[in-house]
Amino acid sequence: MAIKYILFDFDGTLVDSNEAVISSLNHVAIDYRGYSFQPHELEEILGKPIVDQMSFLSVDESPRLVDLYRVEYRRVQDAMTSIYEGMVELLRALKDRGILTAVVSNKGRNGINHGIEKFNLHDLIDTAISLDDVANPKPHQEGVLMALTKLGVPQEFIQNALEMCLFVGDSGHDLETAKNAGCKSVLVGWTLLNRDKLMKLKPDYIIESPKELLKVIDQIELVEVKNG
Repeated sequence: MAIKYILFDFDGTLVDSNEAVISSLNHVAIDYRGYSFQPHELEEILGKPIVDQMSFLSVDESPRLVDLYRVEYRRVQDAMTSIYEGMVELLRALKDRGILTAVVSNKGRNGINHGIEKFNLHDLIDTAISLDDVANPKPHQEGVLMALTKLGVPQEFIQNALEMCLFVGDSGHDLETAKNAGCKSVLVGWTLLNRDKLMKLKPDYIIESPKELLKVIDQIELVEVKNG
């Protein structure tokens, strides 16, 4: 089947917010314990919901730490966030092909909305599922299924839609989400996380630039034609 749906993670996939995220995480860590997150700690927590990230420091104090993180992130996000080169062009190309797009992220609704507004993505992203919209964050499949529903897929055709869907992300959580949902995964080569570890999760495809996603789609469709 041809690809009809592309679901994207947000931070580190669509938008380069890595500096803002890590700076804010370290701000909290220094405030709480006097020193920054170590590389192996970041490897463990990046991509997880903010409550889980702060619980890594302290379960008891996580509500206060979450608030501290959010205040700091809002302070630095505009200066430290950019959209990846070639991403807008990719989204326009997907739109031209009639492919529907969605964000499925463990980021909060306000943060996603801010990014979509900042980079003028309203007409390029058809819907967005945030941490605030689901009972079960990634790597649970709930966000994927909810996104497809919001993209207009009737419940009885969800399984068919998953066969026509790619999930694009930069973390193990994203790869596991795709597997749990039953769709193909695409790992972005610009991930900050340990690539060797991510490869153990066996992503279906790897792209080194946004435009390479179009080649993946063409490759899948060519295989379908040959098999058809």
